[in-house]
Amino acid sequence: YIKIQNTSNGSKSSVIVISVAVVGGMTLMFLLCWAWRTKSKRKKQEEKMNEDDHLDWPAGLPLRFSFLELQRATNDFSSKLGSGGFGSVYEGVLIDGTKIAVKGLDRAGQGTREFRAEVETLGNIHHLHLVKLKGFCAEKSHRMLVYEHLSNVSLDKWIFPNETRQHVLDWKTRSKVVLHIARGLTYLHEECRERIIHFDIKPQNILLDQNFNANVSDFGLAKLINREESEVITMMRETPGYMAPDLLKMHFTEKADIFSFGVMVVEIVCGKRNREDSEHGLLSVLESKAEEGRLIELVDEEMDVKEEAVKMLE
Repeated sequence: YIKIQNTSNGSKSSVIVISVAVVGGMTLMFLLCWAWRTKSKRKKQEEKMNEDDHLDWPAGLPLRFSFLELQRATNDFSSKLGSGGFGSVYEGVLIDGTKIAVKGLDRAGQGTREFRAEVETLGNIHHLHLVKLKGFCAEKSHRMLVYEHLSNVSLDKWIFPNETRQHVLDWKTRSKVVLHIARGLTYLHEECRERIIHFDIKPQNILLDQNFNANVSDFGLAKLINREESEVITMMRETPGYMAPDLLKMHFTEKADIFSFGVMVVEIVCGKRNREDSEHGLLSVLESKAEEGRLIELVDEEMDVKEEAVKMLE
């Protein structure tokens, strides 16, 4: 008889080889297409950035700085003044000797055009007790704001006992600071073309000039970096003690700022921080002392005129 070779195994092997080749080819084509689309998308984004970087900027509005200019002015961002939920602040000096404060915005969510539109809005806000916006940087992924530099830095350095407190603010200065903050907030809430809720009123965001005139800083930043309101609430939780109960219920009104302002006034008078996580938070102690008629015991013991301070607490 004639022996016939079994070809079934060979056929199966051929099918497997062909299948692997087809799948491999399709995978390679997919990867090549994906790489091409990614490269094209990146190129378009870079072209848009370059186009936006050369947009004309109207005269009279905040100055436009390059990233290199701010890098040089701050000595490569080496002198940090502070940090918060929106980003860090660095001290700098321009070529003409002008001192500035440069705030780098973390995770800025807007494109260059949108960012500049919001900067234009902020640049048109002028008030004696709001920190002046001098300029900005919107270069590629960098988003920075350039503010005037105030020599006596933030209020918390002056009202809370610590190793950096140079001297105790007298009652006349403290009451002036309270009045200035109130005027700045009133402007934001009632006199701006577009109402601005600050969302983060606290001593760290109140800056003092050489004569201890108070200026509200960081206003309008929540909108500027395009954060959702829920994200702003999360950010505020990182600084407990100032957040109004209404915000926990997602009620966004100027009352949130008014509550925070009230807490800060108590801190200014008492020279103590309101620690929300403490069983003996400042507001709880204030309530009990008021009921007992012993508010004077809460006033900063190093302050000169305690009777007038008590009237503000009442």
